[in-house]
Amino acid sequence: MKRLILIVTLFAAMTVQAQENTFWKKVDHFLTKQANVDTTFIYHPRTGLSLGLFSTGQKAGFHVDVGFDLKDDDDTISGVTKYSLSENLCTKVGLEVGYGNVVVGYGFEVGRRSAHKKRSFAVNILGRSWGVHFNYFNISNPFTSGIVIGKEGDAIYWHDDWTSNELATLRSLTLDGYYVFNSKRFAYPATYKVGLVQRRTAGSWMVTARYMQGSLYSSPEASLDSYNLLDCFSTMQASIGGGYSVNFVLWHKDPTAKRDKGLRNLTLNLTAMPVLTVYNYLRTSSYLYDEDGNHYDVDGSCYGEKITKVLCRPMPNFVGSAALAFTWNRFFLSTQFAYNRFYFRSRDALDVTLFDYSEFEIDNLSVVGTFHDWTLKGLLVYKF
Repeated sequence: MKRLILIVTLFAAMTVQAQENTFWKKVDHFLTKQANVDTTFIYHPRTGLSLGLFSTGQKAGFHVDVGFDLKDDDDTISGVTKYSLSENLCTKVGLEVGYGNVVVGYGFEVGRRSAHKKRSFAVNILGRSWGVHFNYFNISNPFTSGIVIGKEGDAIYWHDDWTSNELATLRSLTLDGYYVFNSKRFAYPATYKVGLVQRRTAGSWMVTARYMQGSLYSSPEASLDSYNLLDCFSTMQASIGGGYSVNFVLWHKDPTAKRDKGLRNLTLNLTAMPVLTVYNYLRTSSYLYDEDGNHYDVDGSCYGEKITKVLCRPMPNFVGSAALAFTWNRFFLSTQFAYNRFYFRSRDALDVTLFDYSEFEIDNLSVVGTFHDWTLKGLLVYKF
């Protein structure tokens, strides 16, 4: 019996060990799998552990114009109210650790704070034929608003601008993916991360799908502080589109020895991706006040708000990026720039009862808004 127990125990241990070896071999194969490419155009360096340092500068903003006409019995006066919130230049430094096709990084803000409060999170999967980007940030800052009624020089003309002493919040969530058609000759991630080197100039058509949600929320105190006519804007957009990306190889020399010694490469990537926003939802709200101008009742409960929702017409938007990468043996240096712009407009997004001008009638309400952000990143990587 003792011999039988010993034999069973040894067999079980050997089975577990074999399974572990098989599992980790599969994991390593997934991480280090060589790309199926045309080696005339793409060089696949040896896979290994990499360590990178990066620095980023980025800035985001949300801007809305609400146009309207004031009418009485004899005259029509055009007006516009403006709302905007943005951050100062946000600068971050961080560390990236990679192995094969997987890279994990963490960055933190340095220098002058870009906002009173900011939270951000991003995940990027940059594959040769497909990829996914997820980005979220939340910014709290004072916001600006203003109003212009009539034209300068007219008898009825008024304009003013305010910056709130209270904080408003800008939120953004973006999820998008891409697919590259000519992935055997064109290495889209070559200028963005270690892993593939473009040997000869090549490009490819690409398709993309994107979901974006952006919002500008002001508190009742911020709204009262700046005399806003409208207080909160939120947009949800789903877009599809396509474009072209190209890698211009400005200089290339193949390795002359093992571990990529002698490798030299300088590649410029340009990508333009126009998209059509097929789902374009806009939500606006205005806080309601009692006859004394108070937003809260005596017991502290919220007095209420008026909300309007509308599905806007499809709109064209644009996504673009550029990157320059320099490879020297096992060193990789990359400079990357990305720009996103989402635009929405509607003539049906507001209820005229949101405004109250005793002697005028409100007509021709319209909303035009833009959400935009850009990022500039520098990355230095050493591959062991």
